[in-house]
Amino acid sequence: MGLIFHGSAEATIGVEIELQLIDPETLDLTPQSDQILQICQLHDEHRVKKEIHQSMVEVDSEISKDVKECRQFLNDRMLRLSNIVENNGLQIAVTGTHPFQHWGDRLISNADRYHNLHDKFQWLVRRMNIYGMHVHIGVNSGERALAICNSMTRFLPHLLALSANSPFWHGINTGMQSSRINILDSFPYKGLPVASANWAEFEHYHDTLLQVGAIKSFKDLYWYVRPNIVYGTVEVRICDAMTTLDETMALVALIQCLVAQINADLEAESEQVFSREEQWIAPENIWIAARDGLDGMIITDLQGNREKISDLTVELVKKLIPLSKKLNCFEELIFIEKIIQKGNGAQRQLRTFQDTGSLKSVVSAAQREFISSLNVYCAHPSCVNFEPRESSRG
Repeated sequence: MGLIFHGSAEATIGVEIELQLIDPETLDLTPQSDQILQICQLHDEHRVKKEIHQSMVEVDSEISKDVKECRQFLNDRMLRLSNIVENNGLQIAVTGTHPFQHWGDRLISNADRYHNLHDKFQWLVRRMNIYGMHVHIGVNSGERALAICNSMTRFLPHLLALSANSPFWHGINTGMQSSRINILDSFPYKGLPVASANWAEFEHYHDTLLQVGAIKSFKDLYWYVRPNIVYGTVEVRICDAMTTLDETMALVALIQCLVAQINADLEAESEQVFSREEQWIAPENIWIAARDGLDGMIITDLQGNREKISDLTVELVKKLIPLSKKLNCFEELIFIEKIIQKGNGAQRQLRTFQDTGSLKSVVSAAQREFISSLNVYCAHPSCVNFEPRESSRG
């Protein structure tokens, strides 16, 4: 069967974010997604969707022409959702994992796809209570999407280190800044994309897995970055969900600029080409980013030299500034430097726990950060005078 890639002439943007539903008394996750989604439907909030567990929902943006338009879509939708959630006695928080939840308490959502996944993967699916962000950037063809995915490999550690927001799992400090990525890596078709020389080879790979029953659709390829045949995009999936909208849109801007720059380099047949050696080294660099975040020292050449991810990221942002001005995302891109200065989400969670000794305080702080980042920018009439409740416990 042929995989048809409906590409885009422009580097359009789409973003999906997974959100936690929190009980304000216990600050633990609560399985209330069905109730919330029913109310969302009554309010015509059709882009708030079911996810694999009943303690989570997903919000996505419309197709956006630039980062600023995407921000407005997400901001207004998430603040309206927060209104709905608060009015039903719940709260929303955004971190890559909930710090002290127990996966054995989670309930699978009632949908055929999720039941099928559970039948196949059993406790892996029940354990996969993790929260990520997926960023889609439009490209013009499947061939180009594959080439961009291959070239994006070298930048995956930067994206993971910036977004790392899951140091705690089941109430313990994991020693990882992104424990989420390790949980995702327990599935078979995960991680780095399988290198394909052309679209026909990718089709053959996909169809082979489909034919033998290894996957049911291309959605079962949980790669860090993949060509998305449904939307005609390069889809970056490595990032933890980030607590504030400022951080989220900074990563979206960086990803859009990277995809657009790689695309331009491929057009010009410059040195920005796929290297098999980079693919070989990438697992080590991604592991370092997951463990050490922005302080990680990653391999930069075949001689084994290493540089700090934060320093490499600052250099990368500077190189992309001219392109960011053309794409109307300069302000968002340079916010990357503020993330580096104040620390990513994982570092902030760890500081909160060090100061308070309380994982409930970690949840509470993330909840407040999330809401505050929305209040500043909301322009939708239904967002006016929204006052989030303070958590009753910390």
